[in-house]
Amino acid sequence: MNKNTKYGIFFSGAFSLIILSALVFSGSLDNINLVNNPSSDNAKLVINDKPLYGDFCATLEPLNDTELSNNSDMVVIGTVKEILPSKWNSADGKRPNNTDSFNLESLIYTDITINVDKFFKSSSSSREVTVRVYGGTVGNDTLVVDFEPTFQPGEKVLLYLMKDATKGTSNIGPEHFKVTGLMQGKFTLTDDGKAVRFDKTIGQDELLSKIKE
Repeated sequence: MNKNTKYGIFFSGAFSLIILSALVFSGSLDNINLVNNPSSDNAKLVINDKPLYGDFCATLEPLNDTELSNNSDMVVIGTVKEILPSKWNSADGKRPNNTDSFNLESLIYTDITINVDKFFKSSSSSREVTVRVYGGTVGNDTLVVDFEPTFQPGEKVLLYLMKDATKGTSNIGPEHFKVTGLMQGKFTLTDDGKAVRFDKTIGQDELLSKIKE
């Protein structure tokens, strides 16, 4: 089983069709199925003169805690230090000339800096890790990606992380990681010993017991 999950985003026309394909945990290429977002008319791109807007949604193949661990390069516990300004995946971080739509080579991403308290499965001389998510706002251009995790400064988190293998972002900026399983790979840690995800709550000790070193 290849633990380095590779995600690719492909866009057709004016977002009339979006396919998110993955070489993933089960070896299947279709473990993530995109569905229509009624509020955005099937993730339709809206162009008002120059501003761009895109909204993606998806249904994700459920991954259990063991699968998240097995397919991660690194698991960390830490605190969100900073959410950096969003950028286009271009040399200067700005919208490329003659770009009137989002595509694999032209999209917006946001980096999040995590102060790491503890590493699992891997270690680093640095106590900070950069996590990259798709989406954000640059000037008048906005890309919303509903299946990415969200972060708040000061939030205590447990993150399952994998190296970014995406063509459009892997070689841009500092060393960084993607969240394994997208929004499934991020838990908020609470003071009462719980780990909270968008779809479930589990004890922190139980969750940690499933991480394979």
